[in-house]
Amino acid sequence: MRLRPLVAGTALAATSVLALAAPAAAAPRPAHEADVVGVVQVDRGDRTVAQVQVRYRCAAGEDLGLWVSVKQTADRTADPRLEQEGSSGVSAAWSDSHRNAFTCDGRSRVGTFEVDQTEPAWDGGVRAGLGPLARGEAYVQFCLTDPDAPGPEGLLLSHSEFVHVR
Repeated sequence: MRLRPLVAGTALAATSVLALAAPAAAAPRPAHEADVVGVVQVDRGDRTVAQVQVRYRCAAGEDLGLWVSVKQTADRTADPRLEQEGSSGVSAAWSDSHRNAFTCDGRSRVGTFEVDQTEPAWDGGVRAGLGPLARGEAYVQFCLTDPDAPGPEGLLLSHSEFVHVR
């Protein structure tokens, strides 16, 4: 009978495929995740203020810092220069905040985070020449930091993407 070798060969092939797939399925989930949900909603009364909704997750018990930023160039397009270090120099509008409350409990959460132009520029200077946010595209950054870790080691999550502004 040739059925027995066929069944044995099929079982061996199925076992091999499952063994190859197992490492991919067993990959650990990252400790921190984020994704912007929807569009950036600009406040009609003050166009330097906007809300960004983000689905995020961070490990339970962590005492982290949060920075949310929305930048636009003068033509309000998805300009790749905004993805570069020092992009505030090409920004016509930039609202951000380090002041939003958020929860780290290991669960996926959706939060609405407000950005504005209240805080001084990152170097402590004034945000000279930056105007209001406007319809178009913006570069949104959502960063989780460890305030106790100096330098780049303190950046635990940096999620950025171009998002439509309304």
